[in-house]
Amino acid sequence: MSGRGNTAVVRKLRRSSLSADAYTFVRELFTNGTRYKPGEKISVEELSRELGVSRTPLWGAINRLEAEGIVEIVPRQGVYLINYDPDRVLEIYEAREALEGMAARLAAEKITERQIAALQANIDEQRDQLAENNVERYHALALEFHEHIARMAQNHTLERLLTSILAQIRAMGVQHNYMPMHLPQSCDDHEKLIKALRQRDPDRAEHEARTHMRDLSEEIRRTLQPQPSGLASERKIPASV
Repeated sequence: MSGRGNTAVVRKLRRSSLSADAYTFVRELFTNGTRYKPGEKISVEELSRELGVSRTPLWGAINRLEAEGIVEIVPRQGVYLINYDPDRVLEIYEAREALEGMAARLAAEKITERQIAALQANIDEQRDQLAENNVERYHALALEFHEHIARMAQNHTLERLLTSILAQIRAMGVQHNYMPMHLPQSCDDHEKLIKALRQRDPDRAEHEARTHMRDLSEEIRRTLQPQPSGLASERKIPASV
């Protein structure tokens, strides 16, 4: 059965709000790298038994995750965890630039002092984790920073789209074992963005968010340039977020 080589602890789902519970839990299971490998087939029947629920809520979650680009449903074959290739990664970052820019613009118009303080605390912890060379924790904090801004935009459709994008970013980080590159620069970019938010400047906030995403896309493109034959196998996509 799939996933037996690296078994994750699976808890029984609550009987109340099964659809939402299944979606949240299964998305985490599919994207955290503890159980499934890129391209691996997922046994819905096995998950159904382990979670103690029928396949109906699981298929509801899987259909949502297919729409978000986390899994692929192949007719008459089954469900597979997406294996992100470089072209797909670039497409995601191009879409992310537009979404993050709009989220920052809207957040600049609505953000509170308390929310600004929370963002600043997040950035301070990002720097602390970098000082301790804890790249995994830094990566998690940086994604949380962007999730906070998406919520502050107070646009449910935009938040849903960005949540999907950021879930894919998490999955890509696990799948490709990204090497850290220019992480202090990413912290500096986050500081520029929070400065624009603090000034309640929508134009500047959108500019800083888009510039940050564009820089990450360009960094990814640079890693995809032709490499000397001896280095081709060592090429990594950056971990910056």
